[in-house]
Amino acid sequence: MIKKWKTLSSKQVFSHPRHNVFIDEVELPDGSKSDYLHFGKMNDTAMVIAVDNDGKILIQKEYSYPPNEILYQFPGGMLNDGESPEQGALREFGEETGLTGDIKQIGWMYLENRRKSQKMYFFVANNLSAVDNFQKDPQEFFEEFWLTKQEIEKLIKNNKVRNYTALAGWAFYSNLN
Repeated sequence: MIKKWKTLSSKQVFSHPRHNVFIDEVELPDGSKSDYLHFGKMNDTAMVIAVDNDGKILIQKEYSYPPNEILYQFPGGMLNDGESPEQGALREFGEETGLTGDIKQIGWMYLENRRKSQKMYFFVANNLSAVDNFQKDPQEFFEEFWLTKQEIEKLIKNNKVRNYTALAGWAFYSNLN
C-alpha cells in the first residue's frame, strides 16, 4: 500500500509575484528523510473550448517566450483569488476573445503535479455572444481561427499543436460524446 509523505519542515528559497520556490524536508514511507523542491500554492487555471453555431471551434495562436515559439492554444488563464472555476473561465474567455457564452465543465487535471498542486479546469462554451465593454489585455496578442473539429485534429496529427494543456483540453472535448 502506498503511503503519503510527512512534511517535517518547509523553507521558501525564492519569491516573485508570479512564482515561489520552496524546499521541504520530508519523511518518506520507509522512514528516510529527503529534501523536496516545489512551487507552493498557486491559483488554479481554466481553459475554454468555444463552439459557434456552425460547430466551428475557436483556437488561438500566441507567442510563448520560454520556447520562443508561436503556439496554438485555447483561451484561458489563471483564476483570481476567490473566483470559482466557472467565474474565472468566463472572465478569461471574455478578456481574451471579447466573447461570453454558456459554459459547462468537461474535466480538470493537475498542472506539473510533481512540483505544485495547481489545477486546470476545462470548459466548453456554446451560445456565444459579444461581451459588453470588451477591453483587451494589453500584454496579450492573439491570432484567432475558427476551425472544424477535423481541421484541429489535422493540426494535432501534424504536430502543430505542441502545448500540453491544449492537447489535454482537446482530449476532454473529443471524448464528450
